[in-house]
Amino acid sequence: MAREPDWDYLVVGQGLAGSLLAWRLRELGRRVLVVDDAHRGSASLAAAGLVNPLAGLRFSLPPAVDAWRAEATALYGRLERHFGRQYFHAVPMLRLFRSPEQIRFWERRAADPRAAAYLGERFGPDAAGEPVHAPYGGFHQHRTGYLDVPALLGDIRTALQEAGCLRTTALDYRAVRFSPDHVEWEGLRAARLACCDGHRLADNPWFDWLPLATDRGEILTLDPAPGLPRRIVNGAHWLVPLASGGCRVGSTHDHHRTDSTPTADAREAILAGTRAMLAAAPALRVREHRAGVRPGSADRHPFAGCHPQHPRLAVLNGFGAKGSLTLPWYSARLVAHLEHGAALPVEADIARFGTQS
Repeated sequence: MAREPDWDYLVVGQGLAGSLLAWRLRELGRRVLVVDDAHRGSASLAAAGLVNPLAGLRFSLPPAVDAWRAEATALYGRLERHFGRQYFHAVPMLRLFRSPEQIRFWERRAADPRAAAYLGERFGPDAAGEPVHAPYGGFHQHRTGYLDVPALLGDIRTALQEAGCLRTTALDYRAVRFSPDHVEWEGLRAARLACCDGHRLADNPWFDWLPLATDRGEILTLDPAPGLPRRIVNGAHWLVPLASGGCRVGSTHDHHRTDSTPTADAREAILAGTRAMLAAAPALRVREHRAGVRPGSADRHPFAGCHPQHPRLAVLNGFGAKGSLTLPWYSARLVAHLEHGAALPVEADIARFGTQS
């Protein structure tokens, strides 16, 4: 008689992707074991958690943004009620124009009826209503905020530990064996294995053919100080006022390095950029300095789906800096695919890259 699997799912990685996927599966009553190496090099713990529906220099408005927001509101709300703690903080944003040319992108977006809920009043040079330096002006943006990613991941980690559903170790991909009806690792059997391994996807022998685009970033957490804005500021750098006091500022971008060691050069660059963004020059005291590697994708769409040769092997990755907004929606789509065979969003389905082995 065949031995039943010990777990329904093994989830590799307890960053934001792995945590939300595991939580959704547990909400369905599935037996989930998360394997994580104590967040070594995790981008999630070095993330600002920004929720910004109008992305980039062109203020792009993705077609699914309203669905993303609705799913994020629902999932984060359930997590907040479960743990009795607030993770998502709705904070309005000041978008600072970085050049006169960028104003044209705002004008185009302002003519789009879909953007009406997100666009607030435009302001002129240095007239933002906050102590920021805005030589080209900018605009107020609505429906923005930040997710306290470290707090959320910490609480999920504790819950997994208490339930006996967390293994703190690095999973050796070479130790995994596939059978028609299960996946086996270190004597444990699971019906499926899901890889949410961040930038380590590049070393994953099953998914290393996916076009990962890494972006190493560093951010600072600053102590409270007079003269700091009360709203999120998004310009050449960004500043996020924290509900707990102080603010996060950042960030740097490096597409070549993949280590998670903070550097003095990045610290000074972020502080200089923050000072340049502020109208006054308050004393800035660094409380914390973190570095991490954002796992993006070459076509700027995430990776979701099952391996073409190993249907019991899935992936959820490639979200870059957009995970706080988009992961609740895409994790729900992957769960529906794994549990019920529902079609994946075409822009995320890894089938778009063919059937590499």
